Amino acid sequence: MTGCEIKEYLLKKGRRAIVFDTVGSTNAYVKENPQEAGTVVLALSQSSGHGQYGRVFESPESGLYMSFCTRFILGFPMTLAAANAVTDALCELFGLSLGVKWVNDIIASGKKLCGILAESVFCGEKSFTVIGIGMNLKKGGLSPEIEDVAISLEEITATELPSDVIALLAFEISKNLEKELSGKKEDVIKKYRARCISNIPENAVFI
Repeated sequence: MTGCEIKEYLLKKGRRAIVFDTVGSTNAYVKENPQEAGTVVLALSQSSGHGQYGRVFESPESGLYMSFCTRFILGFPMTLAAANAVTDALCELFGLSLGVKWVNDIIASGKKLCGILAESVFCGEKSFTVIGIGMNLKKGGLSPEIEDVAISLEEITATELPSDVIALLAFEISKNLEKELSGKKEDVIKKYRARCISNIPENAVFI
């Protein structure tokens, strides 16, 4: 699907969307151009994708790169909620049962399928959070060193992905995120713990 087709699909589903062929970073765009809660910002590729601690997140035209806009919720575990939303979406759409590596990586066969980055912007009552999600969809396009530690959705499902996979994932993940964010913090943490395959630090703070 083209960017315009993806946007049209999401609009028909009642989801406000902004779709770029390419952008520096969907998270950076939202931080510089705040959007109303529930908006999804997508890019078919990113030129300056980043993860935790400013690490480079390679973003060729073979992945899902989306940011979800939501109001800032003090003390709520946004990253954990996003991990739950992504794993639920992959189960719903492809029947996959995946693990989460503390704190923000979705793992399959010991390799990274998806990374999550939640960033908040504080401006009084207008404070908001943008949740970035980057997922490898098709094999190829990544540098050799990244290919060694990453896995794609196509490899996991061992089948050709549907042409509307980006639109499907964006809608399901955003729908699940709204559900997670409207629930109880304790329930989000409990679900996350059940899926976490790595040790959670004893001094971990769930915010």
